[in-house]
Amino acid sequence: MATTAYVLIGVIAGFGVLVYAGFLAARYFYVPRYPDEIHYATTSDDWRIAVIRYRPSNLPGVPRRDPVLLVHGVAANRYNFDLTDDLSMARYLAGRGHDVWMVELRGRGLSMRPRLFSKIRYDWSFDEYTERDLPAAAATVLRASGARRLHLVGFSTGALACYAWLSDPHRAVEVVSMVSIAGPSSFKRASRALSGQVMRTMRFLRHRFLMRVLAPVGGVIGAGPLSIIHNPENTDAPVQRRAMVNMIANFSRNELLQYSDWILNDVFRSIDQRRDYRAELGRITTPILFLAGPRDILAPPDAVKVTFEAVGSSDKQFQICSRAQGMQVNYGHFDMVIGNKATVEVFPLVSRWLEDHQAESQSSAVPLRGPATAA
Repeated sequence: MATTAYVLIGVIAGFGVLVYAGFLAARYFYVPRYPDEIHYATTSDDWRIAVIRYRPSNLPGVPRRDPVLLVHGVAANRYNFDLTDDLSMARYLAGRGHDVWMVELRGRGLSMRPRLFSKIRYDWSFDEYTERDLPAAAATVLRASGARRLHLVGFSTGALACYAWLSDPHRAVEVVSMVSIAGPSSFKRASRALSGQVMRTMRFLRHRFLMRVLAPVGGVIGAGPLSIIHNPENTDAPVQRRAMVNMIANFSRNELLQYSDWILNDVFRSIDQRRDYRAELGRITTPILFLAGPRDILAPPDAVKVTFEAVGSSDKQFQICSRAQGMQVNYGHFDMVIGNKATVEVFPLVSRWLEDHQAESQSSAVPLRGPATAA
């Protein structure tokens, strides 16, 4: 009897230590970010979605540009594009004169998310991102900016959500161009490193807390817990720790069920199978730049190339971010946007594509005619 009591006390004490460690890590590695504006969009199913803005720098000779909507990756939030002042695609693009917006998909960051004793649960799927969150965020961006169209930059799952939205025949927002960073539509290679069955069994795990507990040893023991999704040569330990505390968000149960379906069956479809997103890629006519990293296990170049070949766009480019292409490092997954070299190698590719297609769309636009005047 006494032994059982001691074990129980030990378990409670151990859990308390873990909670306290997570609290300390969250305090010590927290990165405050101060955007220019925070807006909120309401989706068609009444979720509140945060849309964060960095206003463009006033550069002489640079005309007003269409806004850019950044869509973060898998199990992440806005910090995916705005981790620190030095590792922020949002601030980089704003510094180049772009009107930058970051959406936080449901269940994370400043958007509505499940909390203790709240009425909402971790029961959404990927389909809500593309059919509800992105339309609401895009409408808010256009309304607040006064623009009539926008650009998209999607990373990882954010890129996949953009594909599904662009292929939707009911889409009401004009998209000038898109940049896809590590966005595959084939999962054969990923299935070698990720188990769909294990993913199903782990759908009740809230790994965000676990990442906070492990943050102090991130980058110290081996390559750290994020080694499967980044090239450790391109992501130093302090960046890993800040990412583990600030950038990580929990999966929902249905979301993991859907991803396990993709990996087990090499499909890219809605959870109810009413939409085959891969089959719909041919509907996309938006100009797209595809970027892939050779060290990326989740989105290897051949999986991204499948998407490149399937989309119906006549204006599309595919580039591997590697030493063979003149870069300083072979990129993995998350280091495409928070890697040490991303600011000087990946970010300029994104900016150049947006600027080139802004110029093309402006030069090809038909000017609006005013009322006729008498001679």
